[in-house]
Amino acid sequence: MNDSADTTRNNGRLLAWTALVGASALLIIGVKLIYDVPDDVRYRYSTVLFSVVVSALQLAIVLKIAGPSHLRDTFALRRPSWSYKRVALIGVLIVIGMLVLLALLPFLQQGEAEGNGAPFDPDRALPYVLNAIILVIVSPILEELMFRGLGFKLLERYGHATAIVLTGLAFGVFHGQLQQLPALIAFGCAVGYLRSATNSIYPAIATHALLNLIGVALAVTVTT
Repeated sequence: MNDSADTTRNNGRLLAWTALVGASALLIIGVKLIYDVPDDVRYRYSTVLFSVVVSALQLAIVLKIAGPSHLRDTFALRRPSWSYKRVALIGVLIVIGMLVLLALLPFLQQGEAEGNGAPFDPDRALPYVLNAIILVIVSPILEELMFRGLGFKLLERYGHATAIVLTGLAFGVFHGQLQQLPALIAFGCAVGYLRSATNSIYPAIATHALLNLIGVALAVTVTT
C-alpha cells in the first residue's frame, strides 16, 4: 500500500515537473514571437525585473514539487565523490566542448551565426552587471536545481542513463532556442553525467556557471 502511494505521488510530482518545464519553454517562445527583443536587452532594468520575477516563481514551484522533506537528497546537495581536481578538469572539458559546438552549429545548420547583441555601453553598466549576475549565478543554480536536482531525482528510478538523457532533453527544450537546441541538449546530458558520476549537484552548477560567465565575457568583448 505504501509503495503504491509513493509511486502515485512520484508520478504526480513528475507530471508537475514536466508541466513546469513545458510552461517555461512556452513562455520564452511566446515572448520571442510577440515581443521584438532588442539588441540591448541585457542593458535594461526591465530585463532584470522580468528575470527575477520568473526565477522566483520557478524556484517556488520547484520547491513546492520537491516537498519540505529530504531536500538535501532530492537536490543532491552533498560533497562530490570525485576529487576537486577531477571535477574541475571534466567541467572545463565540458565547457570547451560546448563552446566548440556552439561555434560550429551555424555552419552545420547552414545558417548564419547569431549576433552578440549591442556593444558594451559603460553608461548602462549597472543593469548589464545585474543581468550578468543573474546569468552567471542565479540561472545556473536555479536550472541545475530544476533539472539535475529535482528532475534527475524523479527520473532516476528508471535508471541513471535515462535520467541523464531525459533531463538533458528537457533542459534543451526549456530554453526555447531552436538553433542552439542540439548544443543545449548535449550540455544538459554532459552535466547530467557529471551529477550522476559525482553524486552531487555542485559540479554541475559550477560547470554551468563557468559556461555562462564565458558567454557574458564574450558578449562584452566580441560584437558583430
